[in-house]
Amino acid sequence: MCFSPEASFTLAAALAGIGAASLAQKPARCRLAFTAMPFFFAAQQAIEGFVWLSIGEGGAPPQFLVVAYLFFAHIFWPTYTPLSVLLMETEQRRRWALFILLAVGITVSAVLGAVLIKSDYSVRIVGHSLSYATEHKFETQLIGLYMVAIAAPLFISRYRYVMALGAAVLAGSFISALVFNYASASVWCFFAAIASVFVFLHVRRRKRLEN
Repeated sequence: MCFSPEASFTLAAALAGIGAASLAQKPARCRLAFTAMPFFFAAQQAIEGFVWLSIGEGGAPPQFLVVAYLFFAHIFWPTYTPLSVLLMETEQRRRWALFILLAVGITVSAVLGAVLIKSDYSVRIVGHSLSYATEHKFETQLIGLYMVAIAAPLFISRYRYVMALGAAVLAGSFISALVFNYASASVWCFFAAIASVFVFLHVRRRKRLEN
């Protein structure tokens, strides 16, 4: 995330709290994957906090920290997002669309996973944000499919707060690309993490309607 290690760790703690509050609603089993999103964002932000600390000590961050962060940013979310929405959906037409988006997400995750395995990533501070770079540019050519995989499933959902999450994720991606293009991977995940409050709102609403 941009700004500082303190900001990353603070956001990680807040996201863990959102996740705990969401789980406290005792969601149905079909919504557990979606409910767990804030916890994964919390882990991602905590990892980036340690990346910040390692750079602040004057050296290059350990490669395993960089790989761990980019695993979430590049590999985990394109597959996990459509899967979590698919598990909640019961309408057959929407499920077929989500199956297609899940296939897109798996493809994107596989390609970016191969790039991650074969590449050494460097991280530097640019404009109070972290910029992740590699000698390969192929992953930038997948940005369209990447956004389809992580945003389209949220808009296909018939639930208002899931669609609101999709709108927030999409808005964050545009802001990251237009204003923070030098550190889009870091800044986009920051905006997406903040949007996780819609996960809690969705789980709470479904619980109230079912009671």
